Amino acid sequence: MTAALEVLWQVLAPIFLLAGAGYLLARRLGLRPQGLARVSFYIFSPSLLFDKFSHSTLSADQLGRLALFALLTILCSGLLAWAVARLLRFERVMAAAFVLCAIAGNTGNYGLPVNQFAFGEAALEPAVIYYAVSTLILATLGIYVAASGRRTARQALRNVLSVPLAYAGLAGLALWATGLHAPLPIERFAALAGQAAIPVMLIILGMQLADVQWRDHLAPVGLATAIKLLGGPLLGIVFAGLLGLSGVTRQAAIVEASVPTAVMAIVLATEYDTAPRFTASVVMATTLASLVTMTLLLTFLR
Repeated sequence: MTAALEVLWQVLAPIFLLAGAGYLLARRLGLRPQGLARVSFYIFSPSLLFDKFSHSTLSADQLGRLALFALLTILCSGLLAWAVARLLRFERVMAAAFVLCAIAGNTGNYGLPVNQFAFGEAALEPAVIYYAVSTLILATLGIYVAASGRRTARQALRNVLSVPLAYAGLAGLALWATGLHAPLPIERFAALAGQAAIPVMLIILGMQLADVQWRDHLAPVGLATAIKLLGGPLLGIVFAGLLGLSGVTRQAAIVEASVPTAVMAIVLATEYDTAPRFTASVVMATTLASLVTMTLLLTFLR
């Protein structure tokens, strides 16, 4: 009990306080997250990815296993949600939203700071790799699911090519693989901008949650929350064992697989009219419930 309270106080409380500041900025001052979110998407997040990849101490084998871990946990979560939706005979739009909520994890705004506070700077490397893979999956499969299959594979690929994280990750990997270094001004720019990524992500998360309201569909919301917050950690523990992940790499990977549903799911659901009210309820429910599930998980992992 003492260990769980320590995790809640030392790891999760600072994260929810900063997100709460973003929430108050949106509620009290009427500030909107769109501009800050674009700065984070195009500057801070790619810089963090480039900085961590280019200076990575992970081996090619570790990096490959981490990427495979991310792919397997996300796809299996989606398959589990699809199976439940089929079993319960959800209509097509609700089924698409149900699967979207399962595959869209808040690996950046939530997962990165949790890993940093819980396990230190060493956890950011594996966490960033998971974040990069999950972002690319959301930019392709996420859009495909949200559009209920109306987009082609070519359109999904075109969407990936518009994600700056892809280019930042490839550039960082190229430097890491060759042992070369970027020019000093670029390295320092990436390091400085990357340091801003996590606090800005948390403020954005709070600002985005200020727009979320509770709706109906309580039973499906409960099921989606269980798949995300209970199924995610179980899949993470299983695949971490199968892929031989250990130490801080294992801890960071399992945390990333256990995060709540991302606010981006609401953006996609709204864009394609895929049960946006249900999706918003799942985002709110998983974020609040994660205070309990993440506290227990971190206590177990530490």
